Amino acid sequence: MSGKGGVKMAEYVERAIRPAPESLVSGGKFEFGTFSSQFKQVNPLDADRPLGAWLPRPLLAGRLKEWQAFQFGNSRWFMLAVLYNAKVSALAQFVIYDKERSKKYLFEKVVPSWQIKIPASIWDASQSWRDKDCRIEIISALTKGRFYINIRISDYKDLPDIEAHFEAFHDEGLVEPIVVSIPFGHNRGVYSHKCLMPMQGSLVLGADRIEFLRTDSFAIIDDHKGFYPYVMQYDWVTAAGYDEKGRLVGFNLTDNQSTDPEKYNENCLWVDGKLNLLPAVKFERPQGVDGEWTIHDKYGMVNLTFKPVSMGTIDMNLLILRVKYFGPFGYCSGTVKDRQGNSVVFDRYFGMGEKKYIRG
Repeated sequence: MSGKGGVKMAEYVERAIRPAPESLVSGGKFEFGTFSSQFKQVNPLDADRPLGAWLPRPLLAGRLKEWQAFQFGNSRWFMLAVLYNAKVSALAQFVIYDKERSKKYLFEKVVPSWQIKIPASIWDASQSWRDKDCRIEIISALTKGRFYINIRISDYKDLPDIEAHFEAFHDEGLVEPIVVSIPFGHNRGVYSHKCLMPMQGSLVLGADRIEFLRTDSFAIIDDHKGFYPYVMQYDWVTAAGYDEKGRLVGFNLTDNQSTDPEKYNENCLWVDGKLNLLPAVKFERPQGVDGEWTIHDKYGMVNLTFKPVSMGTIDMNLLILRVKYFGPFGYCSGTVKDRQGNSVVFDRYFGMGEKKYIRG
């Protein structure tokens, strides 16, 4: 394989995918690797001294970052629903982007951490945040191969009233998730379950009702728990959609604080439900976060650009907390190779990225 200037590139060898053990942590030790299915128990708080010293369980829980997020949409609409608990604070968010009109609708509430509780399992659990006029609810029923997302927003700033109900299909044999446990230090890990799935449902946006059909709509789950370093930082981008062959295709690419990113990462390509693992990647932003991002690897598997069109930012500098976050929506173009070496072309597929820095 040759790269720029005819320089021969290294050959990529896909890392092994292991059957998932019963628990993320067994005998006090994290199970690290890439797995073919979900753990029966996601129990990071059972790890032995993941932060280097013994801590009472409540203090250990206070260092565990947790969230559940879904990106979903179709050829016109892209949405994000997230319940995030960083323990120093928490976030409930629902975002709609209308690609046809280049218009974003944003609901966002920063709330005390105790108002959002991320469940320990996605096999059979639910979580929600609500106040008098608004609700974000995520119901996980992995035993049945289903996720349900219910949204109600009214009387919030200048937004029209919103009512949404979505059902995502995680049927065994239909889709393959990427389940990872990544080392960030000695016995210090980050777990994630991501999967690209068909989706169906409805969205009421003011006076308009939009139907989402299973044949042309998608959802991506991100169930996430981890002992990130005191200074947490990573780059991330994802996009999905249906190609000219009618296949649901998409990718997840992250450059985080893995101690061995070639061996432990969450990078992957999905083609028609099938999972293809990818190597470590790097992000470059020569024109800054508002300009074009490039994402590539050293094997020639990933060659993508991401052009932001709508930027989300959080910039906080408190005594114990520093957040500098950029979360743009935008268009991805380029190619990603599957395990057979075939190039999957992404021509202006819509998705989102993040450049995140949190100290606290």
